[in-house]
Amino acid sequence: MVHEAYPERHFSRNEHRSERPRAVADMLESEEMSRALLERARWPEGPVCPSCGAKNAASRLSTRPGLWTCKACRRCQYSVTSGTHLHRSRLPVSVWVKFYHLTHIANRTLTASQVSRRYNVAYLTAKSMLRRIEAMKTDRPEMMERLETLLRDLEKEAGQC
Repeated sequence: MVHEAYPERHFSRNEHRSERPRAVADMLESEEMSRALLERARWPEGPVCPSCGAKNAASRLSTRPGLWTCKACRRCQYSVTSGTHLHRSRLPVSVWVKFYHLTHIANRTLTASQVSRRYNVAYLTAKSMLRRIEAMKTDRPEMMERLETLLRDLEKEAGQC
């Protein structure tokens, strides 16, 4: 009897621990969800054209997800990463949001080697990821604070504190 009860208790404790961090991580696997979080963090009142600064004059392109076009100046296509340190990154937006969540919400300090292994990227890409996130925190602190708030709210909704 002792041997039967112990694995159940041990399994339920480990299951409880493993479910907590995975709930938000599973949600952030979705490219659409991650992009929506980043868009709400960057543009709380809706997309703003980086070329002419027009608000509420954006329309989504149906051919490419995450791409906006400006109806005011009609010359600009942009995304949530345009004009930021994440621009021209070949990594999906979901990887950036998961990485930010892990390093700043879960308070994990990672080296470039650990990032390289965890996200299956080259060492130089991992170094670039660390550098770019830190640059985003200094260049766009309001955006990163809003992203942190949104991620913490998402954790609360998922039943995590």
